[in-house]
Amino acid sequence: MVKQVVLDWSEGKNINDEFFPADKLGREKYATFLTKLLASQGFDDQRTDGDQKRNYVLNLNAEWGAGKTYFLKRWSEDLKEHYPVVYVDAWKKDYSDDPLMTVISSIIDQLRKQSGKDKDSIVFKVPRKLIGLLKAAAPGISRGLFKRYVGIDPVEIMNASDDNENIGHIKGEDGQDLLGTDGKPIDMSFAASEAVKYLIDEHDAKSKAIDSLKKSVSEWVGAVVGHKQNSYPAFIFIDELDRCRPSYAVEMLETIKHIFDIDGVVFVVATDTEQLQHAVKAVYGEGFDAKIYLGRFFNSRYSLKSPNLENFLDVHSDASKLSEDYLKRVNIEVFPPNSDAKITLKNISIVFEAFKVSARTAIQITDRILATISNMPRGSKIDILMLAALLCIKEKDNHLFEEIVSGEFKRIVPKGNDTRTIYLAEWIESYIQTSSHNRLIEMNFDPQQYADREFTFGQYLRPMSIPYTSGTYCFNLLEYLKEIFSSHFGHSSVYFTYDMSRHSEREDTPLQETCKALIEKQRNYNHSENLFQTSALLWAKFLYIRNQFENIDMDEYKDFVELASPLDWMGQEDLTENT
Repeated sequence: MVKQVVLDWSEGKNINDEFFPADKLGREKYATFLTKLLASQGFDDQRTDGDQKRNYVLNLNAEWGAGKTYFLKRWSEDLKEHYPVVYVDAWKKDYSDDPLMTVISSIIDQLRKQSGKDKDSIVFKVPRKLIGLLKAAAPGISRGLFKRYVGIDPVEIMNASDDNENIGHIKGEDGQDLLGTDGKPIDMSFAASEAVKYLIDEHDAKSKAIDSLKKSVSEWVGAVVGHKQNSYPAFIFIDELDRCRPSYAVEMLETIKHIFDIDGVVFVVATDTEQLQHAVKAVYGEGFDAKIYLGRFFNSRYSLKSPNLENFLDVHSDASKLSEDYLKRVNIEVFPPNSDAKITLKNISIVFEAFKVSARTAIQITDRILATISNMPRGSKIDILMLAALLCIKEKDNHLFEEIVSGEFKRIVPKGNDTRTIYLAEWIESYIQTSSHNRLIEMNFDPQQYADREFTFGQYLRPMSIPYTSGTYCFNLLEYLKEIFSSHFGHSSVYFTYDMSRHSEREDTPLQETCKALIEKQRNYNHSENLFQTSALLWAKFLYIRNQFENIDMDEYKDFVELASPLDWMGQEDLTENT
C-alpha cells in the first residue's frame, strides 16, 4: 500500500540557509499528486516478490518562469521525512565534465547524512582483486578531489593489505557493521569514486563495475530506510538540466537511464523540454529527432502549466516601487491610483495578457516600468497602463509603435466597392485578445477629496457634496484603450481634444462635462447596477483630466519606452527567495 503523504506549503520554510516563502503559484497540489504516483511506481508491496521495487524516470516539464527550482527544492525537502531523497543541481555541477561523478557524489553525500552517519564514522576498504585496478587508475585521479567528494583518502585504500578480505563493509560509530535491509553488511567498494569512471573505460570490467555501483547505491538506500524507518522508493531529483551545456546534458541523461536504472529508485528530471531538445540537436545535429530521442529516457512526462501572470509578477517583481508609500516619498503620481502595489501589478498583468506577451517578456517589461519610475524626476506623472501597453507594442512590432507614438496611425480597409479609414480606437479592439476586452482595471481612491473644488460650475454656483464614496472603481480594459489610450495619441475624443481658445462662458470644459456626467450617472442610478463599476470610466476620465495626465505628450512616452526597452532581465528562472 502506498504511503499517504500530506504536503503543506502554506508557510515559509528555511532549506539549507535559504528561505522559501509560502507557495504563491499553487504548486503544492502537483507535488502531492506526483508523490503518490511515483511512490506507487517505485515500490508496491502488493506486487509479487521480486517485482515490488522498480525503477522509474519522470520528466517534469515546465517552461521558463514556472518555478521549477522552488518546486523541486521544496518538494524534495518535505519528502525526506518519508523517503530517501537526493537533490542534484546539474547546472552548478556541469564544470566537472563527469555526470557520473556528479550523481554518485550527491547520492553518497546526501544519503550518508540521512542514514545518520558522517564521513568519519564510515570505514571503506577495497576487495583484494580490485586493488590493481584502483592503482592503475590513480594517476588520473586527483587525490584531493576524490577525498572532497567521497570523504576517503584513495592512497589509504590503495595501500590496504592485499590479504585483507574485508570487502568494503561500513562501520558505524559503535564499530559494528551497518546492515542493509537484507541483514547483510553494506558493501560500498565502488560508490562515489572517480575510479569508477576508469573501471568503466576498461572494457572487461565495465559490466562488473556498473553492477557493483548499482548494488552500492541500492544498499545506501536500504541504510536510510532502515535507519529512519522511511519507505521505498528513493527519490532522486535532477534540476536545471536544460541550462547545462549540451554535451553535459546529454551525458547526464544517458548516465541516469543506462547506469542508474536501479530498482526502488525513481528519478525526477526537471527541464524546459523544448530547450533540452535544442541541446540534443546541438550534439547530434539539427536533423536529429530530439523528441523521439528524449522519449526513450523517460517513462512519462508531467508538464507544469504556466503560472497565473499576476502571481508570477508578484513573485519576480520588486512591487515596493509601486506602493503608495514609495510613490509619495519620491513625489511621483501614477494612473490609475491604488494604495496596494499588488493591485497595480494585477492591472499590469491584464495589459500583458491582452497583448499576448510571454512570461519572460512580462518580467522584462515590468522591470522596465519599475526602472522608468525609479528614474523619473520628483513631481512627475505617468499613466502606468499606457506605459505598459506601449512597451508591449514596442516589443512585438516596432513599426506599429512608431506609428502610434507619432499620432499617425490609420488603416485603409475595404468597404464594399470602396474603402474606409479606421483609426487606433477602432483597430485596437481587434488587435488585443477578445477574452481581455472585459477584464476589469481597478483604481482605488476617494472622490470626496474633489467634491468642494471641482463640482462647482454651471447651475451649481456653490460647492456641493457628491454621492460617490471611497472605494475600488473598476472599468473595462477595452474601454480604457479606446477612450483614453487611443485618444491620447491623436484621435478624436470630446474629453481630450477640447480647444480652450474657442471656450466661451456658455461652454463647458471637458472636466465640467465629465463632472456633469458623473452627477447624471448617480441621479439615474439603477440599484441593480454596481455604481462603482458603471461610473468608473467617467471617474478615470475625470482623474486623467483633473490631474493633468493628458498633458504628458506623445514624445515623452516615446522617450520613456525607448530609454527602458534595451533593459533585459537576465535573472535566474527561479528566484527561490521570492518564489
